[in-house]
Amino acid sequence: MAVLSGLLVEGQRVALVDFPNHENSGDALIFLGQSRYLDRLGVHVDYIADGSRYNPAHLRALVPNGPILIQGGGNFGDRWEYMQALRERVVSDFPERQIIQLPQGIDFQEGPLLQQAQAVLNAHPDLTLLIRDHNGVRRTRELFPSANVLFCPDMAFGYGEVDGRRGHLDVVVLRRNDSESLEGNERFNMHPVESHIDLDWGLRGLRKFFDKLLHIPGAITKRIPVLAIPLYPVQRRAYVAIASNNVRQAVAILGKGRLIVTNRLHATVLAALMGKPVIAMDNANGKISAIIGDYLGRMPGVHYAPSVKEAEALVDSYFD
Repeated sequence: MAVLSGLLVEGQRVALVDFPNHENSGDALIFLGQSRYLDRLGVHVDYIADGSRYNPAHLRALVPNGPILIQGGGNFGDRWEYMQALRERVVSDFPERQIIQLPQGIDFQEGPLLQQAQAVLNAHPDLTLLIRDHNGVRRTRELFPSANVLFCPDMAFGYGEVDGRRGHLDVVVLRRNDSESLEGNERFNMHPVESHIDLDWGLRGLRKFFDKLLHIPGAITKRIPVLAIPLYPVQRRAYVAIASNNVRQAVAILGKGRLIVTNRLHATVLAALMGKPVIAMDNANGKISAIIGDYLGRMPGVHYAPSVKEAEALVDSYFD
């Protein structure tokens, strides 16, 4: 991640837009990894906003000059239109400012949404796009030749090692069931396994209740915008607590298993940070296989399975 230290200066004050204000623990892990890495660089983040609370006037008031960072993740493209629309809005709102898109995976199809993105992003005079896999870097340079496109590993790795206690279940299967899933509702055959669970990210119990409490400051500032700047210190702490709550939930889920099977990139990353063996399957846009091939696959205990059948075979061999 040394690339980011070449773009930012110690002591610099920046803004960060597109806080992941939802129950995706992987995006929360990225946010916290980013935050820890920026802290180590000595960069001060003086404005954070999620998509529904982003306000250019508030950003200018809290960060009058300096770079604007956009949250990393896997939504650079036309699959997640709301996040892409926010990215393009930020780029259009601040033509005079340096904008750095933190590490993303690109996922565009040919069509009007790509053409719109090209028109907006290629028009900005000081835009850096950090891409987290080498194939994505090549495609991004082709589509956005006016931008400064650089390879940078996923910022979730900035989170650091996590205590990975031995679980009481043989296997935790954690997989997405949205448009990025390749398996749909296909079930896993776990015949050699004595105990397993099959689920996805999401808050439960007291963590769900705590999350609702943490959203109160944001609800107030959204309804009464004049309070957004005075209450910003409270909102900032709430954002960090929301992300931390999501990651603690993810650690609790993965911590139950001795072996993790997943089609989520950041479940793979978090399991690796926990020191747990993990079998990773690909998703619809190939981001998992790309990042495993580039660097994630070098981490101890990370195995790649191109299909459910091959994942089952790896589970068999693990418990043989």
